[in-house]
Amino acid sequence: MILKKPLITLFALLLIIIGYAEKPIVRVGDWYYKQFDYRKAIGFYERALKKDEKNFYVMQKVADSYRLINNWSKAEPFYAKLAANENANVINKLYYAEALRSNQKYAEAKVYYKQYSDVVTTDNSVKERLKGTDQLEYLAKDKGFYAIENLANINSSYSDFGVAMYKDTGIYFCSNRIPDAYVVRKDNWTQGSFLQVFQSYKSDTVGKLDNPEMMKGREPNRKFHEGTMSYNQKMDELYIDRSNYNGKRAFPSADKTVKIKIFRIVYLPDQGRWGDELIEAVPFNDKEYSVAHPSLTKDGKTLYFASDKPGGYGGVDLYVSTREIGGQWGTPVNLGPKINTTGDEMFSFIAEDNTLYFASNGHLGLGGLDVFSATNIKTGNKMTTWSDPENLGFPINTNADDFGYVIHKDNKKGYFCSNRDGGKGDDDIYSFTKKGIILNGIVYDAGTGLPIEGVKVVMKEEETEKGNAVADKEGGFKFGATPGKKYKFFATKPGYLPAEVTADVKEKPELVKIPIIAEGGVNLEVTVLDRKTRDPLENSKVKVTNLTTNKDELCTTNPDGKCLFVLEPNTNYRLEASKETGEPDTKYLTVTATQSTQGKKAPATLYQVLELEKVKKGVAIKVENIYYDLDKWFIRLDAAKELDKLVKILKDNPTMEIELSSHTDCRATANYNMQLSSKRAESAVNYMASQGVEGRRMIAAGYGESRLVNKCECEGTFVVPCTDEQHQENRRTEFKILKF
Repeated sequence: MILKKPLITLFALLLIIIGYAEKPIVRVGDWYYKQFDYRKAIGFYERALKKDEKNFYVMQKVADSYRLINNWSKAEPFYAKLAANENANVINKLYYAEALRSNQKYAEAKVYYKQYSDVVTTDNSVKERLKGTDQLEYLAKDKGFYAIENLANINSSYSDFGVAMYKDTGIYFCSNRIPDAYVVRKDNWTQGSFLQVFQSYKSDTVGKLDNPEMMKGREPNRKFHEGTMSYNQKMDELYIDRSNYNGKRAFPSADKTVKIKIFRIVYLPDQGRWGDELIEAVPFNDKEYSVAHPSLTKDGKTLYFASDKPGGYGGVDLYVSTREIGGQWGTPVNLGPKINTTGDEMFSFIAEDNTLYFASNGHLGLGGLDVFSATNIKTGNKMTTWSDPENLGFPINTNADDFGYVIHKDNKKGYFCSNRDGGKGDDDIYSFTKKGIILNGIVYDAGTGLPIEGVKVVMKEEETEKGNAVADKEGGFKFGATPGKKYKFFATKPGYLPAEVTADVKEKPELVKIPIIAEGGVNLEVTVLDRKTRDPLENSKVKVTNLTTNKDELCTTNPDGKCLFVLEPNTNYRLEASKETGEPDTKYLTVTATQSTQGKKAPATLYQVLELEKVKKGVAIKVENIYYDLDKWFIRLDAAKELDKLVKILKDNPTMEIELSSHTDCRATANYNMQLSSKRAESAVNYMASQGVEGRRMIAAGYGESRLVNKCECEGTFVVPCTDEQHQENRRTEFKILKF
C-alpha cells in the first residue's frame, strides 16, 4: 500500500529504464532496489544468496526489501541472522524486534528491544515500546467495544483506502483498481497502477454505501497518484494529496523520486459539480519532501498533515497549520515528541470533539501501523501539549497495517483501513460502530492498599441498578457500560463501612477504584471542593501528616473529590490539599487544616471538607470586612481577624508573593486619600509580618481614590453624587498575587 511506507516518498516513479542482462545478479538487485522496486530486487538478491548464503550485504538488502513492502514474516528470519551478527548495524536488532512483534512473538520482541535500547539510549520511542510490551496481549484482546465490517461492496482486490466523509451522504476514497487505459504506468514500490479518487454514496433504500465510481470532473484523476483527502463542509472544499506534477509532467526531487503535495478543489454549487482547477493548497508544499494526508477541522481554520520534511523527530511526522487572515496557511508546527517518534506518524484525523486520531509504527502497537488517539491540553486558548497517545486496541488494530481512522460527528460510527487477513485484497475499507465497553474495577482496603475479595459491588445509572458483582480474589470486578455515561458504584462487605464512588465512563475508561474502610478503627473522609462552584475536585492531592511520628499519607481524590484515611487513636494530624490546573498563571491555593482523634472512640468516621480557591496571577482579590476608624490606619481587632485569614493563605503557600493594596473613596482630597491608603496598606503588611509572614513576600501599595470600582467621582468636571453604600464599594483592601 502506498502512502504508508517508511517515507512518504512512496509515489516513486520509474523515470529511467536501462538494460541489465549483462550485469551481475547483485548489481541488478541493487538497481531495482534504488528504483524502489523491492519485489524484483528480492528475486535477484535471493538468487545471489543461494550461491553465497553468508553474504551479509545481500542478506541485509533482502531483509530491508521485505520490511519495506511490509512482509514481516519473510523479513523475520533474515533479521534474526543479522541481529546475531556482531558486525551488522545495531538497527537490525530493532528491525528484528519489530518483525517479532508483528508476528505476535511479544516475549522475544521484548528481548531485542532491550538489546537495541541498551546501545541506542537516545531513542525514546523504542523505550516506550519496550516499556509497554507487557501490554500487547491485553491490546490484542477484543474488549467488545467495536463492531467492524468489511465494506465488501466497496472494496476490490486492489488497494482501497483514504476515506474522506462527504456530508452525511457518502465518502471519497482512493484506489488503484483501474489500470491505465492507454499507457501502462505503474508505481515501482507496489507494482500497482496509480491511485485515483473514487466516490460512493448511500443507497436510498438501505442507507449503505454502494456503487463506487471514479470522481467525476476534469480534476483530479489525471496521470499519476491522486491520494488521500479531507472534505470541509463549511467551505465546500476538498483537499487532496497527489504526486508533484502539473497534469502531464512529473517533477522529481534530488533523490529521483516524485514527492507528494496537497492540492485543493472547490465545489461549484450553481453548477452542481466540482470545479475544473486543482491548485496547490499550502505554501509549504515542496519538491524535496512530501506534504500529505490532509485533515481539516470542522471550521476549516486548522490543517493537520504528515510530512518527512527536515527537522522532525524521524521518518514521517505530523504537523499543524492555521489559516491566517486572508486565507493563507501559516508556518507548520510539529506536534512534538508526545505524538511524533523516530518511526512514522501519518493519516491524522481531527474529530469534531478535537480528538486527534492517527496511525503510527513508532508507538507501542501490535505490529505495522496502529491507530492511536490523543487530546490536546490547553493553556487559555492556546494548545500547549498533547496527552499520551492511546492505542485503540483490537479489533481496530492488528499485527497488520491499520490506519486512516475517521469518525462521524455522532462519535459512534466511522471507517478505517487495513490490509489484515480476510479482506478482499491488499488494503480494504472497514466500517465500525462503537458498542458498549467492559468497565473494570478493583476494591481495596483504604488503610493497607490491599485488594479485598468478596465485596458486593452494585452499579447504578442515576437511581436504576445496572448490575451487581462480587469482587474476585484480586478485588476485581467488571460491568458492561456505555461511553459518555456517569455511573455510581456501591461497595459493601461485613466488617467494612459502605463505600460509594462515581465514574464518568469514557471511550478508553480508567480502572474504577473503590477504597473501603474496615470497621473498628477511627477513619477520616476528606472531601475537596472548588470554593466558588462547590463542585468536587477530582485528582486533587491530599496529604495527612501524623504530628507525633511526622509520617505522611498521600491520596489522590476520586471523581467525588474524596479520599479515605485510617487514623491512629489519640493523635493529632495536619491535613493539606492541593491541585494543579495545568496553567502557569492559574493555580488552586493550597489549604491546610487540623484533625484530632483525641477522645474519639472506635468505630468512628470523621469528616473534613477542604475548599480550594482558584486564583490567577495579577488579578486583584478583595479581602472582606477590613475596616479602619475614621482618618486612622491602625489595625482594629475585627480587621485583624480577616488579615489572619490571609496570613494562613500565605503560610499554606510558602512560595507565594503578593501586593497588598488599600483603596479609599473619593471624599477628601486625592493627595490626602493617597497618603491615608498608603499608611493603611503598610499597617496591614506590618501586622501580617508580626504574625510570621516574611516581609520580602509582601509589597504594600496605597492607591487612594485612583482605582474606583464605580463612577463615584467627587472632584473635577465629572462629579457624580453617590450613596454611602456606593462609596463603601470603593473603600476596600485587596491582594494581588505576584508570584506563585
